[in-house]
Amino acid sequence: MVARGCSNADIAAELFISVGTVKTHVANIQAKPGVANRVGIAAWTWETGRATP
Repeated sequence: MVARGCSNADIAAELFISVGTVKTHVANIQAKPGVANRVGIAAWTWETGRATP
């Protein structure tokens, strides 16, 4: 969802979780491949085939 450009609020609404929970998960996702921001997450998912642009 991050790679598709969804905001934290959009993700929270779709998954029925709080925005704070989304922020925590996004931060954890950033740490795994060592990227600095949401764009890095998107690039990593495209490069690894987990998402398509």
